[in-house]
Amino acid sequence: MNISFIITTYNIETYIGRCLESVLEVVADGDEIIIVDDGSSDATPQIVSQFVAGNRIPTTIEVQTLLLGENTIGGVGIAGNIGMDRATKACVFFVDGDDWLSADGFQYARKRFSDGKHDILIANYQEFDEENNIFKAPADEWRWCQQSSDMDLPSRQLQALRLIAVPWRKFYRRRFLEQHKLRFPEGDYFFEDNPFHWNVCLNATNIDFLDVTLCYHRVNRPGQTMASTGAELSAFFDHFLTIQTYLTSDSPPSFRTQLISWMVGNMSWHLDRLRPEAAPQYFRKAEKVCRQFTETELPEELLNSEAALHLILLQERGWGAALEYFLAKHNRKELHRIRRSIEDAKHQVLEQVLPMRAAVNALRNYDYYEAAYDEFHAQSYTEAPVPDGSCTPPKA
Repeated sequence: MNISFIITTYNIETYIGRCLESVLEVVADGDEIIIVDDGSSDATPQIVSQFVAGNRIPTTIEVQTLLLGENTIGGVGIAGNIGMDRATKACVFFVDGDDWLSADGFQYARKRFSDGKHDILIANYQEFDEENNIFKAPADEWRWCQQSSDMDLPSRQLQALRLIAVPWRKFYRRRFLEQHKLRFPEGDYFFEDNPFHWNVCLNATNIDFLDVTLCYHRVNRPGQTMASTGAELSAFFDHFLTIQTYLTSDSPPSFRTQLISWMVGNMSWHLDRLRPEAAPQYFRKAEKVCRQFTETELPEELLNSEAALHLILLQERGWGAALEYFLAKHNRKELHRIRRSIEDAKHQVLEQVLPMRAAVNALRNYDYYEAAYDEFHAQSYTEAPVPDGSCTPPKA
């Protein structure tokens, strides 16, 4: 089964080289590489063009380079759709331009998917923390122990929906995507992979899971969408309303429960990073969505969460009360952070002052003992009277 690799890029000049090299390690004869650059303002387009022109890509691999020239609205949505529109192979595989593939894991998953039985195959991945220079498991790692080979379709769909929505961990059958007209929503918002993921999973009739590391995903890097702290986080409320339209009267109740859990879980993530100046817009949108469901629909594990407290305020007293509570919490956290910074500064000063004090004391002690030694030495060598009976004859 040949693959259309869709690589989306935007201002990642530092990382795109490693990404392209890793793709070269896994392509096979008859595959195609589609690179869509979403109007980068750095050297990314030049690096991509040089790589394609460098005669390193085998002639058996088809290559399409689409440099959009101007950044489109939203996140990956438009660029991803352009890539899908150009794809011609049996399988579609998305690659985030700042990530890199695991050759062994990818080849193993490719072989598994090549039997043509599945609409999608979802695999695992590892995160690489750019700031701290460490590898770590993604937040949904613990979900893999819930897999079972005898799950029915609704159970498989629900399990897929519980996994992080990112598209670059999946193999997609292209005919399946086209048959159901599955595309990323396009608009002035980010995180479009969430409604796309839900739409894909709800339409799939055969989902496979494979717990192997498919790729390495960078986190905590400058300019990354996942580092968002502003009003763009309110896009999740738009996506909730979109996803809600995918559910029908025939959908199992567990799907709605999962949607609510997804929404409240993401709110918990937002509240730890949302900037105060973006909070009014965020809570206005939040109120409209949170009135779509009741407190009794919340999963038990989320009832005591910080997001649940905001949710109750939004439902009972409106967005203004939720905003007031958020700002009070934020100010307390900020005050605690300032106090901690002051304490840290004190410790740093002490770490510098204490050795200096020790040195000063050592010098003082040295001066004192040197003076005492000199005095003792002087007294020791003072001429003393010779006692009677000594061998020294008396003076005449």
